[in-house]
Amino acid sequence: MYKAYAHFTVKHPYIHGFNLITLLVIFMISGYQLLENENLAYAAGFLLISIPTLIFAKASDYKRKYLSANS
Repeated sequence: MYKAYAHFTVKHPYIHGFNLITLLVIFMISGYQLLENENLAYAAGFLLISIPTLIFAKASDYKRKYLSANS
């Protein structure tokens, strides 16, 4: 899955940037709500971004190792 996303980031960098910004906004809002309201229900935002963050990290590593020579 991360290999496919690495190829996707090469073909569609603006959509990848939008995905990163969206996850950053979710992280910031969840962190703010968690601190402000002291309700653990807002910690779900951190769980929501954990899987895409792992995919982005593995895709970045794959892209750096294997796709940089092709670009």
